Amino acid sequence: MAELIDIYTEDKEPMGAILKKDYYSQDNNSQNPWIKCVTCFVIDKKTGKILFEKRGKNVIDPGKLDLCSGHIRHGEVPAQGMMRELNEELSIDFEHATKMSRIGEMKIDYTNLPSESQRKNLKCFVTVFALALENVSMIKADPKEVEGIGWLDYGDAVKFIKFGMTRLPYNDITEEQYMEVFLRLEEYIRSLSQRPERDFSEK
Repeated sequence: MAELIDIYTEDKEPMGAILKKDYYSQDNNSQNPWIKCVTCFVIDKKTGKILFEKRGKNVIDPGKLDLCSGHIRHGEVPAQGMMRELNEELSIDFEHATKMSRIGEMKIDYTNLPSESQRKNLKCFVTVFALALENVSMIKADPKEVEGIGWLDYGDAVKFIKFGMTRLPYNDITEEQYMEVFLRLEEYIRSLSQRPERDFSEK
């Protein structure tokens, strides 16, 4: 079934919906609409390490390292879209996914990035989540979307993103937004042993 995604103005005013394939077939220019996306730092609660995926061969940016990420479908809110992506890519069930916390918002215009390798026909409002899991053995990567997974501690994860070793578009334009997310992520990891998990489903 063809996938629909909602489109927006730069001020987040709804403009309707479009087929995902049609959105990406547009010419790359500054007038294209925005869409909403989600990404999640999945964390091993016992070690504090962060999961990275190696993207599969049949998805956008194959072979690149990424967090669990995706588009929000027509009619979804960010939490719904993130829980769906966690389930589809990593087989994390909805009961555990609802424990995620929202740690940031980013606004990334890929059409205007300084690096040609990062530039693409995409303008995205990104909601950033973090999810700590007591038992990471529940994770089973979907081979259609994820070629493999690995774990990095917080410091190495930040370095990988900053040095362009992932598909996440860290650069002079996005640096300030990422630094705010990194700060909140570090606070989240430090707090894991100090507070009960928050049930996102109540929000």
